[in-house]
Amino acid sequence: MAIRYHLRLMAVVVKNIRILLIGCAVSLCGFSFADVEEEDSGALRIETETEAYSADIYLGNTAEGKPAQLRLPLPDSISAFKTSPQEKKEFLSLLHEKELPDCYREARKKLGAFSSKGAGDVNAEDVRVLSWIFYAVSSMDVFPLNYDENTPKDGLYDNMDYKLKARVVEWMNVLSWDISGIVSRCGVKRKELCRIWAEYGAAVLKTFRTQYDPELKQKQARMKEEYDKMSAERTLRLVQERKLSLFRGADPRSIYYNNKLLSNEDRNNNCKYHLEKRLGPAFVGMLARFYPGQAGEVVKYLKKAGYADQEIGDLIDRTVGRDGRTEFLYKGDRGRQHDRKIKSRGSGHMK
Repeated sequence: MAIRYHLRLMAVVVKNIRILLIGCAVSLCGFSFADVEEEDSGALRIETETEAYSADIYLGNTAEGKPAQLRLPLPDSISAFKTSPQEKKEFLSLLHEKELPDCYREARKKLGAFSSKGAGDVNAEDVRVLSWIFYAVSSMDVFPLNYDENTPKDGLYDNMDYKLKARVVEWMNVLSWDISGIVSRCGVKRKELCRIWAEYGAAVLKTFRTQYDPELKQKQARMKEEYDKMSAERTLRLVQERKLSLFRGADPRSIYYNNKLLSNEDRNNNCKYHLEKRLGPAFVGMLARFYPGQAGEVVKYLKKAGYADQEIGDLIDRTVGRDGRTEFLYKGDRGRQHDRKIKSRGSGHMK
């Protein structure tokens, strides 16, 4: 990544030097270069609007350009998970009252307290608290891509948000292996617990599917080209206005901006990795164990996660595969259509 960045930066420097030399030929006779005396107002800023929300999470955009809401069920909608007002306020404060990075750090700490436990070890109180953690993390917003040229940090916090959301789905997947034992120990109805966890998992996958942009690299290449042109013109103007010294070194704003393009591209690739390698297999496997023999329920939550009907067969193939435990997912018209599609490709099912 460092080599790629330096190659890009060298190209920008060469382009800037060419333009500066032209400007210098015109202006050197009249003045000597001076340091910057005042802040330049020509900074490039890309602003995004955000809207306050309570327990709703915003996933994608509707045709009207407004965010589409998905309201997640609270854990205490299950009578066995009744929670004191103070504790409930503490969990909901992760969504309302703190800076987003701090919310993720606190939720990560809470989840880490259960790291030594497996599906057979959790008791009713563990499952209640875990459900609140799952709810909070599933509801949290994600860090936006950053294009601010005026700050050195990318504001992505090493993709802490993606990692924790993926961990939550993987946690629910692990617990799903003992779902019958868990509902028995907790004194809850299987249908109720599976429903809220499936909703949380669908919300996480929907977020990732909305965030991933397969065309981001091409979009940012065009943005970089426009930015480099703007930056070179701005530098030349500042030199001519005697606000910038030619010998002062590279404009840090250009460095910050190009660094952020690389960070954004890496984040986008990270999103795809989590979605395909971690979330997809965990979520489909979890649903198959939550709803054995109930293909309609599995498909319902896959659609809530953002998968189109024609994508579901291939998703099942590449995540859990087709065997005795998942054969029920291939029954009916959808299964027959998928079989015909596989045959038309001239290959068998993925194992």
